[in-house]
Amino acid sequence: MQYYYHEQLTDLDETGFGMVYIDQTQSYMPPHWHMAVELLCLVRGKVTVRFGQKTHVIAPGELFLFNSYEIHESWCSRDAAYLCVHILPARMCKYVSNFDQLRFSLHFDPSDSEKALAFSRLKAHMSEMLLLREEQPEGYLLQCQALLYSTATLLVRHFSQPLVLEETSLQRSDMTRLEPLIEYTEHHHHEDLTLDQAADSMGLSKEYFCRLFKKNMGVSYLQFLSQIRASAVCRDLQITEEPIGLLAERHGFKSPKLFNQVFRELYGCTPSEKRKQFKGADLSSE
Repeated sequence: MQYYYHEQLTDLDETGFGMVYIDQTQSYMPPHWHMAVELLCLVRGKVTVRFGQKTHVIAPGELFLFNSYEIHESWCSRDAAYLCVHILPARMCKYVSNFDQLRFSLHFDPSDSEKALAFSRLKAHMSEMLLLREEQPEGYLLQCQALLYSTATLLVRHFSQPLVLEETSLQRSDMTRLEPLIEYTEHHHHEDLTLDQAADSMGLSKEYFCRLFKKNMGVSYLQFLSQIRASAVCRDLQITEEPIGLLAERHGFKSPKLFNQVFRELYGCTPSEKRKQFKGADLSSE
């Protein structure tokens, strides 16, 4: 599944549902959003997510939900594996007219027996989809589709509340304005991109652009650019033997000091240590 920083979800089908199983070595995903609601069930390992000013570590067996247009970034441990269910609000409006105006939250008072039961059913649905994916009995795709519809129904009935429309419209308007720049940055991160160029591309003053980007993405534009560059270097560390300095320069880093600082902040180790981790993971899978 290919990620962009307005994340393009290739697992979505004509029904508006998607389901994908991720099993990978340690990775980092810079701040991004997507139009689908994302429900994640961690199977093993650890996933740390940051959204707004909050950071949460997801434990195995735990469910976690991101709303559409909700900016988030994530760090996955080397042994992380998880199931993602995606639900596209625009398609769900066929069944629930205001689905795209709902905000979902899995937080509830444990003494609320009705929500506790609904939450248990959600977890059971995710577990059953994992089992169906693994065993693939006859008709399993049809059964998974039924579970996806039931999952959406549980979210609407027990874990939703109406959005404040004015705030929602403003946020989505900002996202729509930023989307072309963010996708351009992802694809051209190796070039000499500057704040002035980014602001000019949106027809904004540099000061206003900086405030707009930081408010919506949670990081400055230059921080975001460095994160994308570092994650691109990390991908290359896994598939090439080229010198680390050459990879950093190829992906737009002019300062080795800045590259090493950003890389360590994101991955908790040096680039050479990360390359050794990848090699160790490859050997263990043989």
